Amino acid sequence: MAETQKYELGGQGGIAVWTNLPEGVTLTLLNGAVGTVVANPHDGGYLLVEFHEHPDASKVGEEEYVFFNEVKSAEGGE
Repeated sequence: MAETQKYELGGQGGIAVWTNLPEGVTLTLLNGAVGTVVANPHDGGYLLVEFHEHPDASKVGEEEYVFFNEVKSAEGGE
């Protein structure tokens, strides 16, 4: 069974990794929300994420732009 790819967002190269995250990567946010990247404009700032879990249940299924400093981890994808 293949291991899930984990993306290193910390350290000196973290922003370059963030800028190039592919669609389909699962993000876990610092607030506990979990979602999938649905669009990456490759601008180094925001990613569009569809939430599958969220502390505010009304946001599950919604899409929202997420900034680099809101993210705890990134894994999976294509």
